[in-house]
Amino acid sequence: MSNGSEQDRKMRPEVLKNEEKEEGLNISRCRVCKPGSTLINKTGGWRNFRPVYIYEKCTKCGICHIVCPDMSVKPREDGFFEYDYDYCKGCGICANECPADAIEMILEEK
Repeated sequence: MSNGSEQDRKMRPEVLKNEEKEEGLNISRCRVCKPGSTLINKTGGWRNFRPVYIYEKCTKCGICHIVCPDMSVKPREDGFFEYDYDYCKGCGICANECPADAIEMILEEK
């Protein structure tokens, strides 16, 4: 049984062109993205839902900051958190994991 990367190369060789060593990691290169490209590309423009804090419920636990895959949740000086909507994709992980139900996902108006 072959591993997934070999199968991907056979099916879609244009996506996984080659593998190079970079900073000690084996990283697959593709034309679409590179690791860490979220900071370069403002990817929040295509979301359907956006998170909104309910500060009265927030316990300042920081779980939203920890679980955000885009690192769009930023701590403030007063201990609360805020979103950088340029990078937030609206996945809802923060709202799902918030123990205080202090994050509400609302429909993004365009």
